[in-house]
Amino acid sequence: MNSNVRKVGIFSPEPHHTDSAILVSVKQELMLSGNTEGKPRSKERQFDFSSYPSRKIALRLAYHGHIYCGLVRQAETPNTVEAYLVAALERLRFVEPSGPKDFSRCGRTDKGVSALGNVVSFTSRASSWATDEQQQPPLDYCEKLNNVLPPTIRIVGWSYVNADFDARFSCTGRTYRYYFCNRGLNLEAMRKAVGYLKGVHNFRNFCKTDVVNVNNYERHVRHADIVGSDMLPDLVSYFEIEANSFLYNQIRCTMEVLFLVGRCLEEPEVVKQLLDCGDRKPVYPLADATPLVLWECHFEGVRWNISQRACLNAESELLDIATALLIRSTVAFSMRSQLFAWYSEHTDDNGEAIFFEGQNQGICPGDQWSVVGSDWTDERTHNSLRVRKSDIFALSKKVKMGSKGPLTSKPYTKLLDRETERTFEEEVELLSAKKRARFEVNMEKKKFHEEHRCGNPT
Repeated sequence: MNSNVRKVGIFSPEPHHTDSAILVSVKQELMLSGNTEGKPRSKERQFDFSSYPSRKIALRLAYHGHIYCGLVRQAETPNTVEAYLVAALERLRFVEPSGPKDFSRCGRTDKGVSALGNVVSFTSRASSWATDEQQQPPLDYCEKLNNVLPPTIRIVGWSYVNADFDARFSCTGRTYRYYFCNRGLNLEAMRKAVGYLKGVHNFRNFCKTDVVNVNNYERHVRHADIVGSDMLPDLVSYFEIEANSFLYNQIRCTMEVLFLVGRCLEEPEVVKQLLDCGDRKPVYPLADATPLVLWECHFEGVRWNISQRACLNAESELLDIATALLIRSTVAFSMRSQLFAWYSEHTDDNGEAIFFEGQNQGICPGDQWSVVGSDWTDERTHNSLRVRKSDIFALSKKVKMGSKGPLTSKPYTKLLDRETERTFEEEVELLSAKKRARFEVNMEKKKFHEEHRCGNPT
């Protein structure tokens, strides 16, 4: 393959591209055929899948979600993790041109959400049948797929599984992490609030309602904590939570409430109150999706495999990304420091100081932007820039007026004093006949897998 080809098409996502999806699809087709000139394709030898063994496999999937429009394939855009994965599987002849059979995903992550240990399962071409007495060395699924996937998507493990294995319903638990900057936050108050999440609770007030797929909002949180990060524990922390399963947007809802506690706008006990007050979710926004990572999916009996070469390559690529971003971060922070050095003693045309007292010591604890930041070098964030400037102006006015306590750009209303969303029953009443039918099918499928818990082959 031409070495320059990898700079376009499906192997290098172009999230800022303004051309139509049709043009992108044409590029993908050229990439898959190796035809970079757009010339008519010569007749290819037909690949007979029936001549090769096949087995059900599971893949452990890692990806940087901020580049993609979510995990699941969508008709509106080709820029999804699954679209790239399926294209790679088809190109390597692991699955038929019609797509993978018995395909299932463990975590259906949204746009912006990343993963280290998401899992998909499907029937793939293999080196041997499961029943063969003489087993051939398995295919190196990780290395082969990583050679054709974009560097922001990596297969970091694989395993043979039983024919009835389902990546979603065979999962016994999931672990998520949400990373944030801890400057100005009361971490002890946040940890106290996190303690109320542990155990079995109804989390209706900590999620977005999805009545088509969910009618039970009870979940078992086995572990939850606020932890200092490996690289910068004094500056960056993460919220880690493990549960048997999660509701739609549960982590992002939870983080929004925890940030309010950390900024001293709410008491830690508000978490317990929201868990105990029934189906009365107050209206509040979601925390940003970008810092959220599906860290691990747990299964009984699955033994993950990866070749040394594939593992070393993936580890080195992650280190390269971390190094480059750390340098960029250091440059941006140094540029900020230089602005203080230049103008800390200056006044504007109205005779007011350019910076308010203590601003160069850190970020204002009342500034909600400080916990996750925003990469203004990415044009996808530019729609929020006007809001950011408005908040800066409002906060600076409060500081100049000598406001005490938590600072907010707008008057703050306590969570339990806010308007509430529609109840579950009200949402069900609004379901169309088509959605109600989907709901019933999903419930039956879930019931079946709970009664027949799938495992790994012995």
